[in-house]
Amino acid sequence: MKSRRLWPAASVAIIAMLVVAFASSESAVREGAAGSERAAGMTLPMPVFHHIHINSVSPERSLEWYTNYWPKGTKTTFAGFPAFYDDIYLLYTKVGVQARGAFDRKLERSVPQSAFWTFGSTFEGTNTNALRDRISKLDPKQFQLVTLYGGPDGKQSALHSLALPMGDQLLTGTAIKQRSEQEKQKPRPAPTAGLDFAYLVDPDGMLVEVTAGKADSFRGHTHFWGERPLCTANWHVEHLGAEFPPTPNTFNTGLTFRGGKWDPCDVPTGEVTYPTYMRPGQLRIPAGNARIANAGWLWYPRQCRAGRCGPGNDQPLARSRGQVVDHIGLTYPDLDAVIAHLKTKKVPILDGPYRFADTRAILIEDLDGLAFELIEARN
Repeated sequence: MKSRRLWPAASVAIIAMLVVAFASSESAVREGAAGSERAAGMTLPMPVFHHIHINSVSPERSLEWYTNYWPKGTKTTFAGFPAFYDDIYLLYTKVGVQARGAFDRKLERSVPQSAFWTFGSTFEGTNTNALRDRISKLDPKQFQLVTLYGGPDGKQSALHSLALPMGDQLLTGTAIKQRSEQEKQKPRPAPTAGLDFAYLVDPDGMLVEVTAGKADSFRGHTHFWGERPLCTANWHVEHLGAEFPPTPNTFNTGLTFRGGKWDPCDVPTGEVTYPTYMRPGQLRIPAGNARIANAGWLWYPRQCRAGRCGPGNDQPLARSRGQVVDHIGLTYPDLDAVIAHLKTKKVPILDGPYRFADTRAILIEDLDGLAFELIEARN
């Protein structure tokens, strides 16, 4: 198997606002204080994001959708699976009935909700206008954008963030009130550039986030939910070889990072934020983030808590196996070293080593039940 270890381009200001301060290059990660602390004790190399494995009723329909969504990509196969490729793979297993965990537009969430939230791409530009114009000419049922809300009153809605009065920033409800008071005294023109994002739902029910940025990137970002997001970030750094970025997420102001990790990592959930497709607001505090070789991971709190999703829906995150997004694939140069490391850390190996393409792999789960396929890279 050929493994590509590519670093993203220089820091993208708009994406940095959305995922909030991931490291933008290898040197930035190494120079950051947190990255240096982590590197000193790291026993695994940083993994490479290889694939998202999807359970699909119709892989061909999904491959056609992604060909229209991302024309630069290629329909192909990998390890015997139908696949779509551009820097990472989307791999498909054909299933007889719709897999659980598809995004439900009416409920504004996936049911059940695993730790996987959304896969996202970046489109070059100061806003998403060009992309939205292009997909508007495609099948409207297949490329329908998800409605976003700009504040707690639910009166402000749009199909992309910059179309909202304060959609150029991620703001708490308190910050929205403060900015509103300021703008009564000194009105500001509607933003035309800055943080701009929107959501699509692919044919299998995976939520796809689109953002504006300095360069096109199919695998621009991947976001997750966590029961305790900072603890999950700690876990990925300690157990899978990820690194903390040099700059913490701005939503974590006042929280303590020491000894190369978040300590404590189990902290209260903060105020809701906007823009979001969730009418009650989105919980983004605390935010756990970490880097791997060619991607940034970001965890936000599980949203169904404190009755936000209705009676009886404050359920823990469900295991990902068998859901629409079944697991995430990562590559390492030496699988034996990974296995030895996991045994030292007492992380159960659920399956393997087993044959995968011309190499081998194992399967594990993280703290929140998200499955990861760890693959030995072949050059």
